[in-house]
Amino acid sequence: MADNDRAITKIEAQGVLGEFSYVVEYPTTSGPDRMRLIYAPNGRGKTNFLRAVSAALTPTPESLASLVEIPFASLRLDFANGGRIVINRDSNTVGPFTASASAGINGEEFSVTVDPAELGGRMYRRVWENRADFYNYSQAVGELSPGAIFIGDDRLVPVLSDENVDGVRNEGNPYTTSRRRRGSVSTLLEAVERMLTQEALAALSNESEQTGIYAQITRTTLEGSDAILASEARAALEEQIGALLDLGKPLERYGLLSMRQVRVISDQISVARANARNLPAVHTILRPYLDSLHDQITALSPAQELIDTFVTSVNHFLDRKELQFTASRGIRLVGRDGNNLHPESLSSGERHLLLLLSQAVLATGERRLVIVDEPELSLGIEWQRDLLPEMLQCSAPGNVQFLVASHSLQVMNAIELDSIVRPGEPK
Repeated sequence: MADNDRAITKIEAQGVLGEFSYVVEYPTTSGPDRMRLIYAPNGRGKTNFLRAVSAALTPTPESLASLVEIPFASLRLDFANGGRIVINRDSNTVGPFTASASAGINGEEFSVTVDPAELGGRMYRRVWENRADFYNYSQAVGELSPGAIFIGDDRLVPVLSDENVDGVRNEGNPYTTSRRRRGSVSTLLEAVERMLTQEALAALSNESEQTGIYAQITRTTLEGSDAILASEARAALEEQIGALLDLGKPLERYGLLSMRQVRVISDQISVARANARNLPAVHTILRPYLDSLHDQITALSPAQELIDTFVTSVNHFLDRKELQFTASRGIRLVGRDGNNLHPESLSSGERHLLLLLSQAVLATGERRLVIVDEPELSLGIEWQRDLLPEMLQCSAPGNVQFLVASHSLQVMNAIELDSIVRPGEPK
């Protein structure tokens, strides 16, 4: 399924807390309009709505159990490919419900009926995983979405292990990574470091598979020197090398590529005589290498841009300290004295900030919906104003969608008015 097909186009909930309704719509095209913010006074069910959406996108027995306790009458999520997830209760706003999902406009619909009595006991997870109706339903949901990242007001509380209630690890379950939402800031930064490093390694691997530089050098050398003058060969080399040095600077900043050898070559050419008769031969030999280097830079540029966006966004907020990244040393937090800082030694606001921006950049690889309850926690006024735009910037490569609930006028002022959603109330 194409990534755009997984985009959510509409979320609608009725009877939240038995009274309130929420309708959240997203544009069908990808772009910067990926943020929706819910504003309402306390007691209007914002957190319950967010929790229900997150659980609906995470078809595990634990999520079904949590939906039993969340007070709402119905919930529906529509996707760009025509697929949908629908959860309905016949009566009341808690307790039994029926959940159904279809993976596309012409996809078969699979349903599962959930009774709280079937979710008790130590072994209920194993029982549910062997049920055919639950398996088909969870597969349909999985085709629609890889899940949601829920970032609640307990986000700085470390999570336990990724073990289920039976003590069995769920390494094969794609939804266990949603537990990352409560991980420590250190754990999240390690995950970001791995992601950024893997992005760079994957780019280099793909480029190297397509480039046979030594074969090209062998072929061009055997074919002989170009039929050009020494002065022309020199000018062509200087132009190509100059362009490469400019293109390579951003990558060198993060240790993704070394241009040292190119600088040495540049220095050697600069001291050679203008009419040195070997310059055409040098041009013939070097051209495949320089072309290959250009291909490497092109391949690494998306990874470099992602790294630069994350580093720049974090450092936009930090004062008297900075976040650094290099391919060899990974992510480091450095104080103004040059000493390394442990992430858990930062202030509450700084840790909240790092956690939110880390989750935003991690979501680019998973292309999830990121749900944030009260992003303004522990943040000063200026940080509140700049937070959502920076989260959008960090997540731009993956067109990540956001669903946010906030009481902060500063947070709301950072986005367009038509991106703010208010609950419907009973007349």
